[in-house]
Amino acid sequence: GTDQTAVPTVEHAKSVDSISLKYDDDPGYSSSDLFADDLYQIIPDAKPLLWIEPTESDSDDDPANALPTPSTYTAPPSALVASHEDLLKLALSLLPETAQFILDQSEEAPPAGLDSADIDEIRDYIQTSAPVNGMPKIYFGTRTHKQVSQLVDELRRKTPYRLRSAVLGSRAQTCINKRARKAQSIDDKCRQLVDDNWCGPHRAYRKLMMHEKLQPMGELEIWDLEDIGKLGKQTSACPYFAARELSTEADLIFCPYQYILDPGVRSSVGIDLKGNIVILDEAHNVENAARDSGSWEITDEHLHVIAMECRKLSQRGTLIAQHNTVETLATTLINWLQGSSHPYEYLEFDSQTAVWPNSGESLDALLERITLYPDLVAKLAMAVSTIEAHIKIIRQNREKRKPWDDEDYDSYPPEMDDIVEEDSRHLSTGSMRLLEQLLRVLGHLAPDSPFRQDYRVACIRKSNSQTLAAESVATAGPKHAPRKKLKTSPLSDSPPPPNCINALAFWALNPGVVFSEIAAKSRSVILTSGTLSPLDSYASELQVQFSSTLEASHVIDPQRFRAVTVECGPSGALLDAKYKNVDLFSFQDDVGSAIASIAARSPDGMLVFVPSYSLLAKLLARWRATECLSEIEVHKRVFVEPQGGSKEDFDRLLSNYRNCLAKNRPS
Repeated sequence: GTDQTAVPTVEHAKSVDSISLKYDDDPGYSSSDLFADDLYQIIPDAKPLLWIEPTESDSDDDPANALPTPSTYTAPPSALVASHEDLLKLALSLLPETAQFILDQSEEAPPAGLDSADIDEIRDYIQTSAPVNGMPKIYFGTRTHKQVSQLVDELRRKTPYRLRSAVLGSRAQTCINKRARKAQSIDDKCRQLVDDNWCGPHRAYRKLMMHEKLQPMGELEIWDLEDIGKLGKQTSACPYFAARELSTEADLIFCPYQYILDPGVRSSVGIDLKGNIVILDEAHNVENAARDSGSWEITDEHLHVIAMECRKLSQRGTLIAQHNTVETLATTLINWLQGSSHPYEYLEFDSQTAVWPNSGESLDALLERITLYPDLVAKLAMAVSTIEAHIKIIRQNREKRKPWDDEDYDSYPPEMDDIVEEDSRHLSTGSMRLLEQLLRVLGHLAPDSPFRQDYRVACIRKSNSQTLAAESVATAGPKHAPRKKLKTSPLSDSPPPPNCINALAFWALNPGVVFSEIAAKSRSVILTSGTLSPLDSYASELQVQFSSTLEASHVIDPQRFRAVTVECGPSGALLDAKYKNVDLFSFQDDVGSAIASIAARSPDGMLVFVPSYSLLAKLLARWRATECLSEIEVHKRVFVEPQGGSKEDFDRLLSNYRNCLAKNRPS
């Protein structure tokens, strides 16, 4: 126009994958000249990358009403100005803020080029993180991180299909902050450093997101955790938070079961299942994994930390009523757990367990006795909600601090740990996570919950491995003494570890507790496995109805298959691989003798499974000592799966196995 100010308008926003600014024609000003000013006006969060200082304006109008013009702002030295390409990438990384801006502009009427349906789509994006263009995401879960890597490798090597993909992993796998990696708990140290804005790689994670190798047609267009971890070290940017952020824009997200099944983990990593597709491979493990995700346990040590943090915050005058509510509950549970009147029924080698309901007390009576009745749970939920809002405000203020350069994230002195601790003005992330999990489980035990009867509550008293380790160190002498005292929460005391740990456990007996929610929220759930039969009972366990099922015929003729159980070995030892049995030589010897006996009589191959790698190592060591392994090798060539080996190691073992088959196959 004729004005000296070019007015930006939103031209197209049906898919918030890009930002397009339209300017009224004016030969005196170009889009590239004004782009920086307009982006700064629209997205205040661009400030860290774009530095624009106001100068005096010649306008006679009210400065508060004036739009920014090239003469209104002056740029800093060229070395500090982000390029046009960097600003575009920044805009793409701030989609939620962009969408919110559009909603703010549409309070009276939709902006030009949009209608009410478009605004509703954008509002859904803000509320649920659902894709504005309506395309669902695919969450592909499997049992372990190693299997996730194999899936990514299959996608990368065996199909030309390319789509935006991401992999979710743990902090322990991806953290590159050396100080966090040296901590007793990487997760807790990472959260502490991030909360206090003392982690350089976290502040720089967007740099990794925008790396050219991770972009479409880039060298690592399809990447796994190992790829992004190496790239993160090269760029001094956090792979964990970059992967999480990239997953929000991905069409296909790979992750272990836990990230989908566990409501707490799902929430913490930002997975939203509403309207999206879930694929679970190796689905015969889903039942147990779902029960584990619905179950929860907290120890008296955890409760002690929560109580001490709340007490110190109350003494400082911070949300006194709310922290007192949490402290009172934690103290009550500690006193109950450490009491001596529990009806322990199940006695193991290093633990004893009491379970409710039992013949002497109902579950309702127990919850009433330990003050977990509905009114107090509601009061606790309100207190936790208020504390959470308080923490959010503190974190927002901390994000404005930048103590040192991001590139020098490992060079800050050790005393910075103490500064971080003294500056803690809220409950630790670990304590908040425990309180949220407690409230989630108590929600399933509420009077109106359909899953109330699917839980058992247990009090478990077990030996403290820390105490045993400390006694072992003391016996070994100074050479093996720890070099440095381990730190706990900055708000908690750290008394010497007790001889026993007492735990309050909530056991979910029904996998439907968590899986029914997943089925209700998702657009589709696809379960794949070779061993799901019978499907009717499987669906009943998960409490879902599958609209489509496919069950292939077995490759083995039923006439050539026989299933038997062997209870005892040749000498009569019970072949029961429980904890109390596996270290007995009689058990180990009879397992070896049984395998050797079957190997001598079976004409072809054998496949032997054991419950764990640790038991496998014990058996092999014993059989070598007794020459039982040599007896087996008289009849069969033995191949042992390597523990924690690389894919190349496993492929090499498989190749040797196949070569052995080929040499012994009849012509």
